[in-house]
Amino acid sequence: MTHEVGDQEKITYGRNDRFQGGPVGGGRFWLDDQGRPVAKIGGPSEWRPQTMIDVHVGDTFTVGGQTWKVTEIVNADSPDAYLLTTRLS
Repeated sequence: MTHEVGDQEKITYGRNDRFQGGPVGGGRFWLDDQGRPVAKIGGPSEWRPQTMIDVHVGDTFTVGGQTWKVTEIVNADSPDAYLLTTRLS
């Protein structure tokens, strides 16, 4: 799927095929030692050899030539956790 700059996507547990060059999916969500939400997301083959990355609010990642910013991690300590991303470029 093609996204415009400023578009948002939600990443939950499992696979999200809506990212161009994806999929990108949530593997784990938790609160770190400072109480900040953290998400472990898995990505496309272009991320290899590191297939999973840890992200906090404000971090960016690139997939399919598009750069995304993590804008919110919701309910990190629950089974309903998800994160919101916004396309930057």
